[in-house]
Amino acid sequence: MWLALPLCCIAACNTGLDTYSGVPGIYFAVRVESNAANADTMYRDSTILPFIVTESTDSTLDIRMKIMGAVSDKDRLFRIETVAEDTDILPEDCDPVDGEYVLKAGEVFGSLPLTFHRTPSLEGEERRLKIRLVPNEDFSLPVTTWRNSSTEYVSVVEHTVIISDKYVQLPGYRESYFGPFSEKKMKLILELFDMKLSDFNEELNYTYAKALGQQFDRYLKTEKAAGRTVYEEDGTEMVAGDYIYN
Repeated sequence: MWLALPLCCIAACNTGLDTYSGVPGIYFAVRVESNAANADTMYRDSTILPFIVTESTDSTLDIRMKIMGAVSDKDRLFRIETVAEDTDILPEDCDPVDGEYVLKAGEVFGSLPLTFHRTPSLEGEERRLKIRLVPNEDFSLPVTTWRNSSTEYVSVVEHTVIISDKYVQLPGYRESYFGPFSEKKMKLILELFDMKLSDFNEELNYTYAKALGQQFDRYLKTEKAAGRTVYEEDGTEMVAGDYIYN
């Protein structure tokens, strides 16, 4: 079975990152939300924090890190900086980010704690914070890109956190069954099926999602037949997905 490894590591090791013997390194190891057999070795370069879903005032995300090389018997530091040109988050939206963080002795995995705040100015908005790892005395950055598949490559030295206080498309919303996402449609689906936005935090079961899409399609067609066609905010007719009966 082919294992997903960064291309730049293939020459350095034959059995995986745990046998890496070069300069101590570190990278972001934020796993994808998937049930795939190789999900543990598939990483993503962004994280979404929708306050409207969490219904919290403050939230701390622990961004997972992983080292390359031998485990140390002493604490070590890794450095983070903000990528200013790709960041539009406001100072009041989060605690200070730039600086050094501790990776505990004896650990292969560590975490970067980032604390965000649901500020009044965030209502109805979406903002992003992009961060990058910076080499220091304890860690270099020998791996910059991770190969998830033959066609998908992601950065493991940069990570983007997107915070919002508005309706956003979550992993459980399948366009193939519900059609193009919109806030108005999302609110209608929640009302029709007595659901909460948090129900869409994870991918919905295939059969369940398809059944919901079919019910939603029947509702829209019934309303149209009764002369109450449901429209999107832009004036186009609201529709369900294209694959609900396939």
